[in-house]
Amino acid sequence: MLPMVALLLAITTGGFGAAVLDSVDASRLGVARLAVGADASISAFGKASLPDGLAKAAGELPGVRTSVPLWIDHDSSVLGTTQRSTQISVIVAEPAAYAELSRALGCGSFDPALLATGAGQSADAPVPALFSAGLARLAGPGLGTYTLLPGNGGELKARVAGVIDCTPARPARDAATIVLPAGPATALLGADRPNQWLGLGSVDGDRLRALVRAALPPASSTNQAQPPAPAAAGDPASGTHPVDEVYPVRTSAEAVAELGADPLQRSAQRLFWASVAGAAGFALLAVLLTLMRTVPERAALLARLRTMGLRRRQGVALILAESLPQTLAATLGGALVAASAVALLGPALDLSTLVGASVPTGVRLTAGPVLIQALGLAALVAAAVLVEAATSGRRQITTELRAGDQR
Repeated sequence: MLPMVALLLAITTGGFGAAVLDSVDASRLGVARLAVGADASISAFGKASLPDGLAKAAGELPGVRTSVPLWIDHDSSVLGTTQRSTQISVIVAEPAAYAELSRALGCGSFDPALLATGAGQSADAPVPALFSAGLARLAGPGLGTYTLLPGNGGELKARVAGVIDCTPARPARDAATIVLPAGPATALLGADRPNQWLGLGSVDGDRLRALVRAALPPASSTNQAQPPAPAAAGDPASGTHPVDEVYPVRTSAEAVAELGADPLQRSAQRLFWASVAGAAGFALLAVLLTLMRTVPERAALLARLRTMGLRRRQGVALILAESLPQTLAATLGGALVAASAVALLGPALDLSTLVGASVPTGVRLTAGPVLIQALGLAALVAAAVLVEAATSGRRQITTELRAGDQR
């Protein structure tokens, strides 16, 4: 029972800690994605637009699964709500790609069919729009048609097609936003060139910055005879074009690295792996001590079986068959106890300190981390038993065959 209890405790502690670290990683990635708006983003300052072809080229980079060019205006207003005029952000995007992005971020999931427009729709017909929850409350109970006044001039009629809690381009829960479909809204708002690009996938930040750098216009000098004056950092006239000062590039991987750079978080992770290694070491020690205690009896039995035709490989298999049942039972029991501990204690754990940002309280229960720890420790114990059986057992059996049973 001793090795079984030791292995049970090792798998329980390792499985619970693995579930905690997995929840920390998942929460950190969620926070980073919401901060960036996706796995990668390129933005333009002020009223500027992205260079021609940049959004399309970024969407064709290796690892990009979803490419979402956006046109965003933060200086728009809406008429017809309970207030005379409400300052809002208008987002124009392709509905299907933006819905996939919103679903992946767990932020304001919606059906892209809500933003569909009819083929024969007239130019002055209201455009379907998604209103943020806060803006919908200002609109009142009778959601209907409202007038949008973009910051660049013009006017657009929008009808409420749905309400969303948040949106990737403006993930703040209290942000007043309206999402419009590209196409009819593009012509009415003059949003033919995007000013932001969002992408999902494993996007390399350096490659994305190189793409932006290649899209920048070459620096030119108006007077080649005069030496150029020193340019300030980030000035396109300097010829260097620091990308993050012209068109800022952000990735969720870099945001995750920034969140995890705190020494407290690194120390907590090292402490977990040290505790798992210690528990696994004690479990291995208990198993090996038990095997060493029963070596003489086992060697005598195997020697007698060898005289009756038992092969060496069959002898090793017999030793494994003797120790594996309790190992598998301890593995299953440890995994169940670890899952129960996560279910009982997980909802009360606040991971904000380990994540590096404020996140909802709780540890999520996923089978992957618990099973990896359980199966890994079980495989380690089985390997130790196999090594012990193939080394010390062989010498003991040879001694028994030469000298006989001396007990």
